[in-house]
Amino acid sequence: MKTLLPQMWDLRYLSRPPKPSFTAAQASSYDRASNPGPNSDPFANGDAGQFIRTEVNDGRTEQVMADLKGPGTVVRVWSANPKGTIRFYFDGESKPRIEATMADFLTGKVAPFYDPFAYSAAQGTDLYFPFPYAKSLKVTAENSDHLYYHVNYRTYATGTRVETFDPGRLSKVEREIKTAAEHLTRLEPAMPRGLATMGHALSTVEPGRRELCLQLGQPGTVSELRVRVPMSTKTFIKEPDWDSPDATHNLMRNLLLEMECDGERTIEAPLGDFFATAPGVNPLKSLAFEVTDDGWLVCRMPMPFQRNARIWLNNVGPVPVKVETAAKVETKAPPKDAYHFCAQWTAEYASTRPIRDMHLLDVRGEGYWIGSNLHVSNPDPAWWGEGDEKAYVDGESFPSTFGTGTEDYYGYAWGSSMLFQRPYHGQNRCDGPGSFGQTNVHRWNLFDPIPYTKSLKFDLEMWHWAAVKAAFDRTAYWYAKPGGTAPVRTDRTLLMIPKMEPPKPVEGAIEGESLKYENTGGKVEIQDGFFALSGGKQLWWIDNQPGNKLVLHVPVKEAGRYEVIGNFCHARDYGLHQISINGNPLTPRSFYGTGVEWQKISLGAFDLPAGEMVMEVTCLGKQPEALPGMMFGLDYLLLVKK
Repeated sequence: MKTLLPQMWDLRYLSRPPKPSFTAAQASSYDRASNPGPNSDPFANGDAGQFIRTEVNDGRTEQVMADLKGPGTVVRVWSANPKGTIRFYFDGESKPRIEATMADFLTGKVAPFYDPFAYSAAQGTDLYFPFPYAKSLKVTAENSDHLYYHVNYRTYATGTRVETFDPGRLSKVEREIKTAAEHLTRLEPAMPRGLATMGHALSTVEPGRRELCLQLGQPGTVSELRVRVPMSTKTFIKEPDWDSPDATHNLMRNLLLEMECDGERTIEAPLGDFFATAPGVNPLKSLAFEVTDDGWLVCRMPMPFQRNARIWLNNVGPVPVKVETAAKVETKAPPKDAYHFCAQWTAEYASTRPIRDMHLLDVRGEGYWIGSNLHVSNPDPAWWGEGDEKAYVDGESFPSTFGTGTEDYYGYAWGSSMLFQRPYHGQNRCDGPGSFGQTNVHRWNLFDPIPYTKSLKFDLEMWHWAAVKAAFDRTAYWYAKPGGTAPVRTDRTLLMIPKMEPPKPVEGAIEGESLKYENTGGKVEIQDGFFALSGGKQLWWIDNQPGNKLVLHVPVKEAGRYEVIGNFCHARDYGLHQISINGNPLTPRSFYGTGVEWQKISLGAFDLPAGEMVMEVTCLGKQPEALPGMMFGLDYLLLVKK
């Protein structure tokens, strides 16, 4: 553990071949229907409650999450719904060395795995910590049916000496644990001493120009790269004019960051995407990348080179861009076997059907996969991220890393729209409602990298609940031995970021969610997330019993005879209700439906005085086939003058 704990914050180890060498894989609850076979479904989505086997230990029934052969170490555990008890059995022992309530274990309540090692992140739970084993490690769950989980681990070469995790010896690494916690809390990776600041300049990159920002002619390592596009405000805002070429998100998408090390192309990506902040500039704080309060975009991944390095900003847009750059460089020559740091951008703006694999990276050579960021432009509030990650190492026919959902790979859960920032992952933009609009998520595989010696293919399934046209922009990061596959060229036809239009109110509509009301029972809420709704919301009356009443006060501008039209929700848990208008009862109506839909219904014509119309809804019960709830939903009313 003395050698593993520093790897949580000292990223320099990633720029060299692993010593000792290891492979990386993931045990997870992915749907076994995706396993090879004549009836295999590569996009099967039953990713919960899938275990290796069930066994009885000391009278307990336990499900085996991971059964690992050593020497090796677990480096990450994740779950969307931790429950029951988790146990770690080391080196074939019958008694677990770790036994804890899973929810406590994964949320920082078990010593010494406190935050920042274990925590909740947007409804997901994550634990990053080394659990080494010399011979074997079995991880089990008890009373954890329907569990979503990942266990990421390394397997070292045969003969590698590994000291098995021992809770009684944690005091021996107390200093290393404390140091790792401090670096992760401060979000400060290791930095060499005596760094030289180079390439600090403020310049204007004209359209069609490729500006050389940094040129180094001696061996060294770029330890920190900074770029800033001056903005009119120090606060982070959404651009009011989306299509303007001067909008920050368009300036940064049309400014390509390009790098060469020792004559090889190593980086090519739009500026904002490389720094995981697209579209535009969004707050970001992580161990490897940061967006500072004063607008600096910062990368702290070591970038070694043996002879020379050059960095350009290539303006492929129609307007000039003012840009400020700076770098901190270690002038000491890197080890002869040092890797190059690489990044590339790929994208598609197309239908989400058919469900398919998106290829984030497909390279030959030797190196590490170290992460990605994903920018999604989603025109619908439906969840876009059911897709699993799949990593194929050194020609594997079946992925040794097979995930359970896109948000699970990025370390959160349940398609949450909550923003969060953690050392290794985060969600720094999610417009909403639901999953609508612009979203950016990232994960840095810094403590859980995936080494490869021949090839690596990293895919992410495009698995959207809705059939829509959406944009998925992916930036992949890896370290590579010189001579490997270069980054793909940026497809400039896909640089434009689609504008996502939120739902607009129906003309003349009196929105249900805007009405004043009283209710004698049940609960009244405002429900959103449905683009079939005017303004994207409805008034939602739930948890009803027969006899409950809901009274709505509808404004009427001037007296007259009006046809009253409503857009009402129908679904399996909606009830039988009677509506009355100004005391005039109407025929009872069932709002039951086999799906979820809104129907525009005329309630009739009425003489209404100026001021308000009182619409009373009385719950009468439900149809026999309806689910409990007896709900009522009103999107809007129209008063059409006759």
